[in-house]
Formats: sequence, structure tokens, C-alpha cells
Amino acid sequence: MTIEIVQIVQELSTTGGVESVAYELARAFSRAKIVNTVLASAVGGPVSPGTAIERIGPWLSRVPTRGIFRYLGRFLVVPTFTILATRAVLRYPKAVVISHGDSLKGDVLIVHAVNAQSLAEKRSAHLWLWLLNPMHLWVGLRDRWMIGGLRYRMYVAVSPRVATELQEIYHVPPTRIRVIPNGIDLDRFARDTAAGLAIRREFGIPADAKLLLFAGHEFRRKGLAHAIGALERLGPDVWLLVVGSDNPAPYRKMAATSAGRLVFAGSRTDMPALYAAADGLVLPTSYETFSLVCMEAMACSLPVFATPVGGIEDYLVNDVNGYQIRPDADDIASRVAQAFADPELTIRLREGARATALNYGWDHVGSRYIELLEQVQASKDEFAHGAMTVGA
Repeated sequence: MTIEIVQIVQELSTTGGVESVAYELARAFSRAKIVNTVLASAVGGPVSPGTAIERIGPWLSRVPTRGIFRYLGRFLVVPTFTILATRAVLRYPKAVVISHGDSLKGDVLIVHAVNAQSLAEKRSAHLWLWLLNPMHLWVGLRDRWMIGGLRYRMYVAVSPRVATELQEIYHVPPTRIRVIPNGIDLDRFARDTAAGLAIRREFGIPADAKLLLFAGHEFRRKGLAHAIGALERLGPDVWLLVVGSDNPAPYRKMAATSAGRLVFAGSRTDMPALYAAADGLVLPTSYETFSLVCMEAMACSLPVFATPVGGIEDYLVNDVNGYQIRPDADDIASRVAQAFADPELTIRLREGARATALNYGWDHVGSRYIELLEQVQASKDEFAHGAMTVGA
């Protein structure tokens, strides 16, 4: 079956979760010799020769959507792009349209997270800063329209948990949900010892130190306080490197005895090198839907210490590729100390992490998308034929 694919995402790049998923899907479609187009306002980096790019509202790419004013920037960019992209879709009546939440209409909606559930988790944890983020109002309205209104033929959930949330919160029929996990660029995310040593030199981290990596832009939700608490309990040879754009000031104060071993790197785009510099990834997060950062770390042969939430529990196995932890400093410190104390265990965890990631290569994940899109195309053709028959 010959199909044409149109993918809609506000930013197409290798920076960020949704952005990189769209980027890798486009590459997978091109490698499969499928005609595909991406509608985006911002494009970072080269794209595959087989992928066409249509810039929608390119001026939006000049509005900052990261950093201190990211919420205001995104509140302008995302709704505006969504409206413009929804209109642009009309120019592709024969294509199968995939949206990452940036269009009010289409055929397949990829649900990376259910915002209503994320807010419920924050409320239960008595976290209220989200009330200051105007994006939640837009996302709530958008999700009720797209998901609650069943405006798409099919919904792709990136984990079984997301599939359950779609059914429980928005009553999406199970027959219209397909679980397809995110994938990994196994060539880009692979251990590079030289790059890792360069990162250590950049931040003054001893080559023989045991280095934990924390990566995430929402320090509170991702559990940075628990990771720092664990650092306080671990030996003087353990360091913590924090990557993310959140405010580090409140967290520096938590390192009463380990301040010299706590390094804040800010927002970075060279994640493979950062993974290569570390001996373990620590993520005591309260809510996830798949956690691409954990899978990227595993692809770089990095053991993972993370809470078993939102899809992480589907692939993080104790004593195989890391350890499931509680959001508790003592528990984290105990697990990390156990892994770091046994060189043979460390090697086994590294090998297990990489082996796990090999099951999530983008060609395999892309093939599952292509199978779904062919089914959607067939249903569209059948509907169009039926309409013509009735009209005749």
C-alpha cells in the first residue's frame, strides 16, 4: 500500500523529548522509502533527504520557549502554531496526518503525556506552582477537544500507563488506542569514553570519581531534592552532575556537606557525552509517561536508578539494568552504594542497560507506526469509497 505521511510538530529537532521523537520518526519513514512531510515552525539540524519540510509560522521560532520566560513564550507559540497547522492540514487531504498534540485535527494523535493526570499528581503532592503556568489552561482545553472529543481516528500511547489514563480520564475506547513506546537512535546514543572524559574535564570532575547524572527541567517534580539527599549520604568519591534549565539556587543549599561534589550544568544539547561521563543516571521522579532520558542513558550503557512510574517500570529491572528506587534519600543512597561497590555488578548492569535499549531502536519502532498508518489509510479509503457509493 502506498501512503503519504504528514507529521505535525511545533519544533523538529534532536533537543527535547517530543521534538526528537518527531525527528526520528521522519528519519524512519524516509529509510522505509515513504513520502513524508513535516509541518513545523522551528527546525533544528539536518533532516533526511526523503523528508519534506513545510515551515508553518516560521516567525514563531524567534520567540524563546526555553529559559526563564519559557512559559510565556510557549503560551504564545503553541496555540498560534496549533491554529496555523490545523489550517495547513487541509492542503493534504490524501495524507495520513500524525500530530504530536499540535493540531486540532488529524488521523493519529501521539499522546506523550496526559496533562490532566500530571496535574493530579502535582496536586496530590501539594505542588502548586503549575497554577502560574498559563500553558496548562490551553493544554486542558486542547486535550478535551482532541482526546475527549475523539477527533482522531487512532491514539498512540507511549506506554501502557498512558493508555490506561486515556481510557479512565477521557473514555477513549481501547480499540482506538495503540501502545507504541518511544525509540532510541542507537548510533547517536552509544558510550563514547573520550567524550565522557571531556565532560569531566569541563566541570572539574575527577576521572576516577563515581558520577551520578540527573537530567530534567522540572527539578521538583523530577525529584532532585532526593538525589541531593542521597549524595549527602554517599562517600566523598561520589559526585552528582545536574542537567536542566530550572533554578539551581534552592538546591545548592541542600548540599550541606557535598556542595563541592554537586555540579549544575544548565541546559545542554550534548546528552550522549553527558551520559558517557556518568556511572549511573538517578531520576526519583514523581510522574513520567515513558522517560526517554532513562532509555537514552541505557543506550549509552548507563545503569539507571529511577522510580517505577509511568512506563519506567516496563523496562527497568532490578539487578539487570539498574534499580527501581523510592523517592527517598536513604533508599537511593543504598541502591547506588550497592551498585558502585561491586565492579562486576557494575559491568553487568552496563551490559544489561545496553541490551535493553537494543529493543527500542527506531527502525523497529518506526515499523510499528507504519503498520498502524497503513491500517488508518485503508480505513480512510474504505470510508471514502463508501461515501462515493452512497452518493452514487
